Amino acid sequence: MLTDLIPNFDEEIAQMHALAPTGWVIGFNLTYKGPEHLFNAYPDAWRAIYEDRNYFFGDPIAMWTMTNDGAARWSEVRIPDLRGVMSAAKRFQLNYGLAISRKVAGKRSFLTLSHPDREFTDIEIAHCSARFQLWTDLVLNRAALTPAELDVLRCFRDGLGQLDTATELGIAESTVKQRAVKACSKLGAKTRTQAVAIAVARNYL
Repeated sequence: MLTDLIPNFDEEIAQMHALAPTGWVIGFNLTYKGPEHLFNAYPDAWRAIYEDRNYFFGDPIAMWTMTNDGAARWSEVRIPDLRGVMSAAKRFQLNYGLAISRKVAGKRSFLTLSHPDREFTDIEIAHCSARFQLWTDLVLNRAALTPAELDVLRCFRDGLGQLDTATELGIAESTVKQRAVKACSKLGAKTRTQAVAIAVARNYL
């Protein structure tokens, strides 16, 4: 699913693999059932132990991502590790790491990355934060736009006006207006032209 939502996803994850050679994980729209979208590149053996021991509920890094916005090195997280999660992680060379978190529309998304030998640099943190910001915008905003709303934006992109769009799609002009208003709201656009520009820039159309 993420391959459909994030352009050049294979290239993007290759960059993450290079930055985080001992593993990383990204999750979007976390609910009590888990993330809506998840990509986990941590070692299989660590993932098995983590799930078997229910480490999520005692993981200080996971707890940080649930309660904070922004980015922090693992070494900067001051939440007590009562279950020894981080000590167990070091057996898999998860020695240093970075946590990034963002809340959108009431739901949390997160990215954590690990490195065996050193802390993440400020430049790497800025790069990962920028990619994460883009990805959450792509995944969450595109998921919110309905196919019908995308059809209206596509017609606007092709130069059709409101009446012509209604004719092209076989719907009432008032329906076109309503879908355009909703699309603008979801994209944070002030005008239809801006909404189309955002949708085109993010490869929604």
